[in-house]
Amino acid sequence: MNALVGVLRQNGKHGIVELDRKNDELGARINIPRKFLYGAPFNMKVVCDYKGTDSGGEPWGSVIEVLGEEGNPDTAILGIIKHYNLPLEFPSGVLEQAKSFGNNISEQEIAEEINQGRVDLRDLPTLTIDGEDAKDLDDAIDIEKLENGNYLLYVHIADVSHYIKDKSELDQEAFKRGNSVYLVDRVIPMYPPQLSNGICSLNPDQDRFAFTAEMEINHQGKVVKGKLYPSVICSKVRTSYNETQSILNGEEVGEDRPDWLRNQLFLMKELTDILQAMRKRRGALEFEFPEIKIDLDNAGNPTDIYPEPDLYTHHMIESFMIAANEYVGDLAQKHKIPIIYRVHELPDPEKLNVFAALAKRFNIRLQIDYEKPEPKELAKALEEMKDQPYGLTLSTMLLRSLAKARYSEKNLGHFGLASENYCHFTAPIRRYSDTYTHRSLKHWLAGQGKAGKESLKRANRISDHVSDTERIAIDAERDTVDQKAAEYYADKIGEIFDGKISGFAPASMFVQLESLVEGAVFFRNLNGYYEYDPEQFIAINRDTGDVLSLGQKVKVQIAAVDTNRRFIDFTLLEHDTACTNNNGYYRDSRNEPNSKLNKKRKMAAKSYGKTKKVKSSGDNIEHNPFSRRKRSKLKKRRKDRRR
Repeated sequence: MNALVGVLRQNGKHGIVELDRKNDELGARINIPRKFLYGAPFNMKVVCDYKGTDSGGEPWGSVIEVLGEEGNPDTAILGIIKHYNLPLEFPSGVLEQAKSFGNNISEQEIAEEINQGRVDLRDLPTLTIDGEDAKDLDDAIDIEKLENGNYLLYVHIADVSHYIKDKSELDQEAFKRGNSVYLVDRVIPMYPPQLSNGICSLNPDQDRFAFTAEMEINHQGKVVKGKLYPSVICSKVRTSYNETQSILNGEEVGEDRPDWLRNQLFLMKELTDILQAMRKRRGALEFEFPEIKIDLDNAGNPTDIYPEPDLYTHHMIESFMIAANEYVGDLAQKHKIPIIYRVHELPDPEKLNVFAALAKRFNIRLQIDYEKPEPKELAKALEEMKDQPYGLTLSTMLLRSLAKARYSEKNLGHFGLASENYCHFTAPIRRYSDTYTHRSLKHWLAGQGKAGKESLKRANRISDHVSDTERIAIDAERDTVDQKAAEYYADKIGEIFDGKISGFAPASMFVQLESLVEGAVFFRNLNGYYEYDPEQFIAINRDTGDVLSLGQKVKVQIAAVDTNRRFIDFTLLEHDTACTNNNGYYRDSRNEPNSKLNKKRKMAAKSYGKTKKVKSSGDNIEHNPFSRRKRSKLKKRRKDRRR
């Protein structure tokens, strides 16, 4: 169960904790009797413990930890960390074990490892490409073009399992955590920084032990030959996505960079184009979701928020990692190596059918077998909607209709990548699944790789656990982004922003700003009776015929922000033409044929194609034109409908 976190308020002589999020069983708040306050000051964020219900059936509990002042940015993030029970400290024994490995590898260690079969690749022009702030460098790349025209790609992955022995203190702590958690203002690592940022990280100009997938890839993107082996490497260049993108865009290479860097990068681009074309041919789904980037000052306050640029170089490294993961997956399937697969099962037919109905409203028709769909069929739909105003929203809804990727000891395939054999091999510093897979591969290379019942049972337990910890990490990461977004817009009450409608709920619609931050517009704050139609995926004003639809451009005003619950409420000021097609009962007036729309809808249709002002009861909105008598009639009709 998640921890109960909220703000402690005074309630007479007693206290009451207003929870940051409503608990399904306990509701939105918990009473704290005076004797269980334990000296906690009011208006502070606290962690509380549920004890039971009082005579009136109200939940009550006790304060177990005071986190800090309400409104403090660090306290807010700490509250999220506590809610998900994320560990902030490593046990002392784990830290001592991590320190024992030192910071560098000695020549004697390297010589001993080479004598035991580790391959010395330190002469290769190895480079790492990562974010500017990254400190845990999992992967490094080498590439060359062969005489036969094929490409020889080396994907070097940090050899974490060389240091982390199975069932050691370090291993047990890493298993418990399952993965590193990347919050908006910090990283909660799976391994102590002495390892994750030190001896395991593929830092430049330092000898490092790695696990290398060496692949010969032809011009169709097929791996025609391959080898997998432990290695020792030395990265010559630590570069970033931004720097490499600039070089690919034609900018000069820095004077402190080696002469071969430009040629290597353009060779990597050649292979990336081949791999991307290959995956597109087989029907891999290419979701293009920009990430929210939040700049923080030294105190943790958000100073700017915007979509992070989607660089080609992000996809370049992603392509190489997918190639390595598939190569290892193929190897494991062929030789029955007991690894952990990354699986993505077939979509649920019912959810897919719901999405197809929505897509049809936008003239996107799915030619698909709902019981056994092919990725190619959905990939075609993604391509159609990519450049449309509703494209991002529809893509998001398609993603939600798919199964969630997870880990499994069984190879169930990866639907989204249209891949038969896929695993996670490329990030053992931050994913326990990869560390486990590395160990299994090493056992197989040593001739010990038979999959017995016990190894499969253990792989099953690990798969379930790391799938759970991954979901927790994703939720925590999302919450910290929402937290900083709420803090950012809390200072902008009354300001006006452009956005588009990104979703609906029975009582509200969601609007996504150009910064990618979402907030809600409640229908009760609009004039007229707006009703969400789940079959049409629109909201209709039953009094005027006005239509609100997905992807529609809108102008909104920041109405209210709750930084504790991370809510942003908008007031709708105006909206453009509804994004519609010619098959539903609502249409764009520019294509309006003779129809059976009632008079009110015909009147509303006249305004399509224009910016429509929206009347509202908000303080900063235009005066309500309805007479008092008419408003009372509207209220009565709404009341009758709600019954």
